[in-house]
Amino acid sequence: MQILTSRFWARIIPLMLLIQIAGTILISSPAGPQITPGGNSQGGNSRNASAATAQILPGEFCAMPEGGTWTVATLTQAADLPAVRQLSDPFPTFSEVAVDAENNRVVITDINRKSVLIYDRSSGGASPETTAPVGQVLGPDTMIGFVAGVDVDPVRREIFAVNNDIEDTMAVFAYGQGGNAKPARVLVVPHQSWGLSLAHQREEIAISVQQVNAVFIYRREASGVEPPVRTIQGPSTGLADPHGIFVDEQHQEILVANHGNWRNEYTEDRPQRVNAVSYRGVPPGGKFLAPSIAVYPLTANGDMKPIRVIQGPRAGLNYPMALDVDLEHDEIFLANNGDNSILVFSRTGAGDQGPVRVIRGDRTGLDMPIGIALDTKNDELWVTNSNSHAAVVFPRSASGNVSPKRTVRNAPASALPVGFTNPMALGYDSKRNEILVPN
Repeated sequence: MQILTSRFWARIIPLMLLIQIAGTILISSPAGPQITPGGNSQGGNSRNASAATAQILPGEFCAMPEGGTWTVATLTQAADLPAVRQLSDPFPTFSEVAVDAENNRVVITDINRKSVLIYDRSSGGASPETTAPVGQVLGPDTMIGFVAGVDVDPVRREIFAVNNDIEDTMAVFAYGQGGNAKPARVLVVPHQSWGLSLAHQREEIAISVQQVNAVFIYRREASGVEPPVRTIQGPSTGLADPHGIFVDEQHQEILVANHGNWRNEYTEDRPQRVNAVSYRGVPPGGKFLAPSIAVYPLTANGDMKPIRVIQGPRAGLNYPMALDVDLEHDEIFLANNGDNSILVFSRTGAGDQGPVRVIRGDRTGLDMPIGIALDTKNDELWVTNSNSHAAVVFPRSASGNVSPKRTVRNAPASALPVGFTNPMALGYDSKRNEILVPN
């Protein structure tokens, strides 16, 4: 297998272009601009280069015949490249979820079609058909892209949705907005922001940031390019690829779920880089830490150690994603993506502590759970799946291999996801005749 990284990647005989566009892979035939080894391309020029020294310049794409010489071509005039087939998922892919029990609304972000879906709180059932939302925010003016975290303000009737990749923004929408609506306000946030939690009394927003192992806290009304009011970041924090986040104002704490990927990119010649973790005095390099749930004081700022951490083999954390806290029953609910489970811990637990109960099994409908939200008013637990077109609703106290009370579907049960939502590279395995699509 030979792969040359480029925005466009091709292997000919016959010529085949694989193009990634917004969660879609287009596979083109020779109907568009054609390349012949050592010759010219229709609509452009070409040059030859050995596989060892080939370099792709801006505006070029490449192809390689069996002889081992790369043909690099430059398109100099517009041309249509009709796809012979397309790999894409026409349906949404659920990400994070938030419940507004006071207004009977459930809001779910969609990382595939780039939208925010709004459902009635009682939606769903046993039907294999699509569950109709009561609203959807979707379109180029919405500034919704590879969207992840979401939270709601039931009093001000606002939806907060943060983009994880490419857009680097958080968009705020008023209840009732739909379609291609412009956000009420937009805040620029760090690259790879993921989780989002509102502090209603303090009027603040806490956002977890994967890329720089940090938690950024902003004013609730923050917009434009506005700095955070404080930041939790540094080698002592234990933050490592943070995802799920919850602000607990009742107990004055912030809880964060960490995947455990940690690195330091500090070097003397480049002490600080944009969107990079850079700690002076800490050896550069990366390492894998055990996944964790770390707890910080609500007013934490800077390089502060957590006040307690759940971490270890008994905890069973495996790719922990979103989390929520039941303040009445003192429990932490976690979407454990890596083993298709929901883990419930004591809120005050620490160390290598096992969950007090687990939802897991073939009856649960869990399939790589990613989002989680408690509805304590109606004693329910909402969970979104990243590997199926469904969200499942359980009783709050559910345990074991239990069936959900109802299922909310964003596609018919027969529709299978393609398995990618944000591909950035492509490869072709000529030995196995397979297309490789990393997410």
